[in-house]
Amino acid sequence: MSDETAFKPPEAASGIGALEGASPLFQGRMGVIEVAFTVLAFAAPLASVVGVIPLVIGSAGAGAPLAFVAATLVLVVFSVGYTTMSRYLPKPGAFYAYITAGLGRVVGMAASLLAVLGYFMIGVGASLFFGIVANDMVVNSFGGPSSPWWSYSLALVVVVGVFGYFRIGLSVKVLSLAMVLEIVVVLIFDLAVAIQGGPEGPSLTPFAFGSFRSGAVGVAMLFAVITFIGFEATAIFREETKDPQRTIPRATYLAVLSMGVFYIVVTWLLVVAYGTAHAGHVASTNPPGMFSDAMGRFVGTWARDVISVLVVTSVFAGVLSCQNIIARYGHSLGTDRALPSSLGRVHPRHGSPYVSSLMVSAIFVIAVLAFTGSDPATAYAWLTGAGGFPILVLMFLTSLAVLVFFHRTRGKLDDSTRWHTVIAPALATVALGVALYLAFTNFVLLTGGNRGTAVTLQVVVWVVFLAGLVLALVFRSRRPDVYARIGRQSIT
Repeated sequence: MSDETAFKPPEAASGIGALEGASPLFQGRMGVIEVAFTVLAFAAPLASVVGVIPLVIGSAGAGAPLAFVAATLVLVVFSVGYTTMSRYLPKPGAFYAYITAGLGRVVGMAASLLAVLGYFMIGVGASLFFGIVANDMVVNSFGGPSSPWWSYSLALVVVVGVFGYFRIGLSVKVLSLAMVLEIVVVLIFDLAVAIQGGPEGPSLTPFAFGSFRSGAVGVAMLFAVITFIGFEATAIFREETKDPQRTIPRATYLAVLSMGVFYIVVTWLLVVAYGTAHAGHVASTNPPGMFSDAMGRFVGTWARDVISVLVVTSVFAGVLSCQNIIARYGHSLGTDRALPSSLGRVHPRHGSPYVSSLMVSAIFVIAVLAFTGSDPATAYAWLTGAGGFPILVLMFLTSLAVLVFFHRTRGKLDDSTRWHTVIAPALATVALGVALYLAFTNFVLLTGGNRGTAVTLQVVVWVVFLAGLVLALVFRSRRPDVYARIGRQSIT
């Protein structure tokens, strides 16, 4: 058994606060609902309804709701091992912490850099998209002047940076309000379609397995899984919760199940709105307008205007949540000394990882400026698609790490069943392995259809992962004190 994967008994354990020179712990105030809403906002559910669900329908046809049923089941099973292992890793860090504890510091270091890359890609892509939809809203909904898209993107980054500097409770209030508004408007649509019915009337055909098999199942499943990305970040907020042993598992299950039900129902009713025979064609020919057109027809033109505003707030909430997640990864790496230790500082008054958050804001500003000469719609598409791929890689590695961790600690941790420690993690590893294979083989489609761009992005992803491996090996050889801190966890 290697030194980096050895089981540490309780007396040898130390959380962040026990490390020499570490920052004080965050003040735990978040509850289950607050944590769940924070990560749900990252998924930007309304933006997913408008921009991603039509892609699932276009791929799977009338059977699209079953893609979300399957994705929900896979991620619920993944959450079993994920939340069980969280009880033994009281230090925050999410993928970084789990993979380090299960697969060792070398792979853990690589995973941390890959996670930061993935979330940065998604965050920058969403920032560019914000510029597009915000300008469109000002011009078309309010009759205002047209401005460069990047001016709205930069304004977003600055505002999000201000929120990230202060206590997360402020961000939670904004994220919660945005989430409630998004959910309400989609529920209005659901209710309207359920009452009025589509051209074929109410139909359960979308839930027939034959309907699911009639489409491109692999691509549909891929996009369905991507809409859930963000739920796994619940573990990052561990030190900011009131009761992490209960809050993190409950928030994770709540996030997955609520997103699953939300997407299943709205996808089903969107298919019903157009009819099972025509929904796939509409999704393929007019994906951006599919939901808003249906909203206007079933609810009213006023609802289309509301949608244009709420898509803006949805993307804003997603970027704000992304900022919080990346900042906490930076904090974890800073306290471990894998990155500059200043990133591990916690604001004495606001209890926020303010240095790491400011660094994230600065990188966002540079990234937006770098894309000012590009087509933001194209850049958004490939950044978001490419950013989802590293997260899928990390979810697969996390499931594998859970299996290894509980195999290595058999007989030492006796308060969990085989379902929690073996069966569910094994099933999740297989299912996520299939999803990862689908993502890799459909990467050109996932990133906008340009093969050259897809190849470049794949190279970037694997170069970053390799750089993390090399960096960890350098630390092991030349800075053993830093290497020993990588992903340092306590087992309680």
